[in-house]
Amino acid sequence: MVYFLIGKKCYGGIFLTEEKKRGRKYNYTLMLFADSREGNIRQLWIDSVVVEVVAALLAVIMIALAVICFRRGEALAVLRETSAGQTQRIQALEKENGELITKARELTVKQKELSQKVIVLSDTINRKVDEEEANEAKEAKARMPIGFPMTSSASVELVDAEEPMVKLTGAESGNIVAAGGGIVESITSDSGYLHCVRIDHGNGYTSIYRNDGDVRVKEGVEVVRGSILYVIDEDNTELGYQILYENKYMDPMELLNING
Repeated sequence: MVYFLIGKKCYGGIFLTEEKKRGRKYNYTLMLFADSREGNIRQLWIDSVVVEVVAALLAVIMIALAVICFRRGEALAVLRETSAGQTQRIQALEKENGELITKARELTVKQKELSQKVIVLSDTINRKVDEEEANEAKEAKARMPIGFPMTSSASVELVDAEEPMVKLTGAESGNIVAAGGGIVESITSDSGYLHCVRIDHGNGYTSIYRNDGDVRVKEGVEVVRGSILYVIDEDNTELGYQILYENKYMDPMELLNING
């Protein structure tokens, strides 16, 4: 039997009675009572069925709580494991991020170096292109048959014909020279002169030199402006000079530099 105090003027108690019944071993009865200081007693009897039901409910509740605690423990373990994995993943990502930042900085430095090299290389290429263009322009100009075809002074006479030709008469001991750079295309005989030299200048222009003197060049050789084609003596002071552009004769005076 258990006693307890209820307030300042009332005592109470709980005791359990045991009674053997037919068909089962024991019948339990729970009695609650209260005894006030004034002598009033109140009793409450609870049948064994109610006690068993309450006990069963308490057992179910305890089992449920145990299951809940177990599952919560498992969930907590999973969460802890997941948290640990995420922490490791975060650390790995932070490390990887740091490495990427370092590489990015290195690449930035290399990019700046490459940019400077590209600028230097671009300047070098531009200079070379300018030099090549200047050389090409100079070479193209050197190939143009605009030079005077004699080293000495000469008289000039334009022959009006279907194939325009300039006749130049020079002084002895002078030379007949190429008016521009090119390749000696052919050396042939001529009906009006002993020899005819054709020079292909490679730019659509061809210059023709007709003279009775000995030719000082050979077919296929490359000549420059001023290269000697004939040496003038008393027997070959006259030169028949013609120019073709795109295989059509043109007036040589359009290109001829009279001042030499």
